[in-house]
Amino acid sequence: MPLLISALQPIPRALVRELKSLELRGPRARDAAKLVISVLAAVAAATILNLDDLSWAAFSGYMVIRGSLAETFRRGLMRIVGTVGGALLGLLLAPGTANDPLLLMAFLFLVSWIGTFQSLATNYSYAWLFFGLTAGMVTTEALAAPDSVVHFAATRVAEITVGTCACLVVASLFPDTPSRRDKQFHDMLWCGRLRDVLNESWLRGHWPLLEHCTRAALAVALLPLIWRWFGIEEFSQTAVTSYVIMIVPSAAVGSRRYATIYERIVHRALGCLLGSAVALVSIGLFGTGLLVTVLTLAAGVWIGYQIQTGREINYLGTQFTLGLLITLVQGPAPITDISPGLERLVGIAIGSAMLCLTTLVWPLVEDRTEG
Repeated sequence: MPLLISALQPIPRALVRELKSLELRGPRARDAAKLVISVLAAVAAATILNLDDLSWAAFSGYMVIRGSLAETFRRGLMRIVGTVGGALLGLLLAPGTANDPLLLMAFLFLVSWIGTFQSLATNYSYAWLFFGLTAGMVTTEALAAPDSVVHFAATRVAEITVGTCACLVVASLFPDTPSRRDKQFHDMLWCGRLRDVLNESWLRGHWPLLEHCTRAALAVALLPLIWRWFGIEEFSQTAVTSYVIMIVPSAAVGSRRYATIYERIVHRALGCLLGSAVALVSIGLFGTGLLVTVLTLAAGVWIGYQIQTGREINYLGTQFTLGLLITLVQGPAPITDISPGLERLVGIAIGSAMLCLTTLVWPLVEDRTEG
């Protein structure tokens, strides 16, 4: 709890500073405008193709694009490959896990552990992130609606692919620019072969990584108990939160700087809350007309990206944008239901609580040293 409070305290002033530093001109503003065009193009393409969940396409249009076309293509390819692989595995195992809670928990543990480990330990981290994420989502969808799991998996793959392709088209229209979000892959904890994990000396040297992955997988695997206990029917966001929050920089895992996890919990919850709140205020004041929705979407993405590329609360900026997108981008018809944004917020709260409970039962090293 002290770490959660300490992560929350600097946010109000940091947010004010970031808002004051918004640029109307210059490279940062141009990059933000490119993101706006990418998101709008992704949503338009998914609408024309009459796909179901436009928010997934919007997410891809926002998250994939980078400063260079080559990096955007690489990132987009990994997102698609990881999503397809996770969907296929989820479809393969979903029939058996849908009616067997213990098997479901075992499967969620396995895919979450593999996804977290590979995300932190290889150069293909983005693909492995979506492999574990999609496999878990498809499996939990089978638990909620067994008859629609194939449609769910196909829709997710289609939305991700369409959003990514739209993003690539937009990226090709702009000259390459250095991106503050591009990162080199020099901080990986491990790039060896899987059989190396059987080596005793390797285990000793990489124990923080293994411990971290196991804790993350447990937080996801135990969620079915919470779903059953509280009668929760919207599963995906709780699993997504418990999984994604643990994908922290590998250097932080290696040096046991676990305050990063608590910071991500706070930023994810508060960012989603602010993004959804802005969307709801816009709906309440101006209605759900197409022009108003597009303008609100453009302004929100433009501001969210600049916060994301700022100096202090980057992850909050990302979650602000995604919270806005999931509330405003629901389908080709006008918005009639605010529940997607609320479901995401509730899911984040439950997933975060499960992570906190897991660390309470299995304390982090920092928790022990700080008493």
